Amino acid sequence: MPRLSLVQRYGFENPFVPDPLLKKAVRYCRGEKVLDVGCGEGADSVYFAGKGFNVTSIDRNDEYLSRFRRYKRENELSPITIRQQDVRTFGFPANTYDVISSILVVCCMKRSEFEKTSRKIKSSVKRGGIVIMSSRNYLDPELQDYTGKQRMIEPNTFAAKDGCCKFVYFIEKGRLREMFDDFEVLYYFEGYKPCKYHEHPRHGDSLLICRRPG
Repeated sequence: MPRLSLVQRYGFENPFVPDPLLKKAVRYCRGEKVLDVGCGEGADSVYFAGKGFNVTSIDRNDEYLSRFRRYKRENELSPITIRQQDVRTFGFPANTYDVISSILVVCCMKRSEFEKTSRKIKSSVKRGGIVIMSSRNYLDPELQDYTGKQRMIEPNTFAAKDGCCKFVYFIEKGRLREMFDDFEVLYYFEGYKPCKYHEHPRHGDSLLICRRPG
């Protein structure tokens, strides 16, 4: 009998593979504790656990977490703690995590919420710890679908057209790096990248790996 794929077995909405940015970032990561902000179905959390980290995974989507919990249980992934939590209201305890990863979470909130959340992330990562972050940006072709057709709620922020999130924010040129200008930037990219889910020809992305001084 043929072996079921992960998508068939668990009903994952997306391919269960870690984000390419994590593979670039992991060589900088030290310590034990990782916070996966907006973990979705858990592929990035599982990647970190496989590298020996203890991972706290947070997301507000109950369907994603239900699939992730089943995968964790059946694969006995004890280093992962899963919590249903809205990123925007998460407590972000100070000086707690060695690594904080936030992949494509920025683009699912208002611009003002991103600014508040990024400040919390900066204080929650330990000195010498790593922040990994990505977002859709001003180059993304989808921005044209919003501009001129929907009213801006805040700069570059619109009500989302699908059910994935309530808002969509296309981060401005240089903005992601600017928000972490007091951190040591280890890698930064702004430009076009292929869609990792193969749903679009390409996206405009901003990618950041940085280290808190000290």
